[in-house]
Amino acid sequence: MIIGLIMLLLLTVIGLASIRGTNLQEQMTGNMRDHNLAFQSAESALRLGEEVLNKPTITVTFDGTTAGYYSDLMQAGATYTRPITWNKTQWADRSVQIPASTLSNVSEPPRFVIEKLTVPVVAATQGGGIDSESRDKSPDAIYFRVTARGLGGTADSEVIVQSTFVR
Repeated sequence: MIIGLIMLLLLTVIGLASIRGTNLQEQMTGNMRDHNLAFQSAESALRLGEEVLNKPTITVTFDGTTAGYYSDLMQAGATYTRPITWNKTQWADRSVQIPASTLSNVSEPPRFVIEKLTVPVVAATQGGGIDSESRDKSPDAIYFRVTARGLGGTADSEVIVQSTFVR
């Protein structure tokens, strides 16, 4: 009888450990899904920002008068800080929101910001993403930095992606 109770206790401990492990794996899977939604959301905003730059003519000015379109924010005397350091309110006020119907299951529609870079000031050592070799190959090119922010199913999962666009 005592051996039977000990075996029953061992089976209970093993069962509880497996339930705990299953719950942990379920949480990890949910977090991974939420992060993936945020990444896909940010990526879609990044692509829409690049589409603006890929048109034959750009109709916006990059002087900060239109939210989401700025001159180089790393330049000395820039009006704003870089988008990757913005909080939720700053993103809402200073960026372009993509249409809400584009994505589903995200807590809020993704947003993007485009900066027209002043190439001589921006260097790879400053985190500008443009190295001197790339600048030398196309000296007449205009460089833009597109920064996009996406949220997953909850506001806790945030992804910010950037690309450098050469025109």
